[in-house]
Amino acid sequence: MRTFLFAITLALCAAPVAAAAQGFPDMTPELQAQMQTLRDTAKTNSFNALSADHRIKVQAIITQFGNGSLAMADAVTQIDAVLTPDESTAVIAQGQALRDAMRKAFADANGGSPPPGREGRPPGAGGQGQRRPPDAGRTLLQVAASPDALRAAMQP
Repeated sequence: MRTFLFAITLALCAAPVAAAAQGFPDMTPELQAQMQTLRDTAKTNSFNALSADHRIKVQAIITQFGNGSLAMADAVTQIDAVLTPDESTAVIAQGQALRDAMRKAFADANGGSPPPGREGRPPGAGGQGQRRPPDAGRTLLQVAASPDALRAAMQP
């Protein structure tokens, strides 16, 4: 009986881990790889738009965020303070190119359907009727920080 209970407990504990590893449930491994390639390209292009000195400073901020010593909002503010207006403009453009490419990839993979969670909303409609303006610091953080650190920062 103990062995049976142990096996059931182990299976119940492993289920959330297996579900979390899947990402979006309807996303194929090919689409996941395509999304990662798009993210990597946006990261490379965004960092290439920065001066060498700013790259180092931004990477240091992202490292602090990744190890949990800096909150997301503080990291975004610090990154924005490092960037010049031209660098910010270039990073925001890369972020928009990434979003457009991801929307297209989702639509292509789903026969023209919108990405998950966007059904019934017009393009450009954000949550609660509000849309946050593009931000270079947030874009750099989203493409350069680890997905695990981003997920942890967004937990209540």
